[in-house]
Amino acid sequence: MKKILVVVFVLIASYGYAQDLKFGAKAGLNLSNIVGDDVKDVDMKTGLYFGGFLNVPLNTRQSIQVELLYSRQGWKVEEESAEETLKLSYLNIPLLFRQSLGASNKIHFYSGPQLGFLLDAEADYEDEFGSDTEDVDDYINNIDFSLNLGFSIVVSDNMSLDLRYNKGLSKVLDFDDEGIKAYNSSFQVGVSYLF
Repeated sequence: MKKILVVVFVLIASYGYAQDLKFGAKAGLNLSNIVGDDVKDVDMKTGLYFGGFLNVPLNTRQSIQVELLYSRQGWKVEEESAEETLKLSYLNIPLLFRQSLGASNKIHFYSGPQLGFLLDAEADYEDEFGSDTEDVDDYINNIDFSLNLGFSIVVSDNMSLDLRYNKGLSKVLDFDDEGIKAYNSSFQVGVSYLF
């Protein structure tokens, strides 16, 4: 998989040298949880994401955008006298097709796959007897494959506002014996800055 990513980056970069290659940074807020038939009573967790992107125009209205993002995701489970918060850190690499909408080129729609690599997984427990934090890397899959759909609105020459939904396609939990079908789900609201 890493070899495929390297080839994709090299092809995009080499194509971009002859084109109007654009670089930028982005940051924002994640509202994340897990979804699935086996998931009940799970609340959203708030986290941050930040990173950079490379945009390669294909023509005046379409482009390919590759991003490298650090993303804090997870979910919360609340019971009568206890609360558990799962905190997941990912290195996400979206590969997006971006299309301009309307005559003004101020609104863009984008979609595409994303590959996420788990960096860290912790569970925070809190009940009437106190609190504790546990490393749960062994119970979370190391790779998260997902699909992105979103919009961006250009507010100045260098800045745009982003709204994105990220739907996991691979299972988050690594409990093979239990077969729990749970997938990452995240709404992102943020800002992109073009250099």
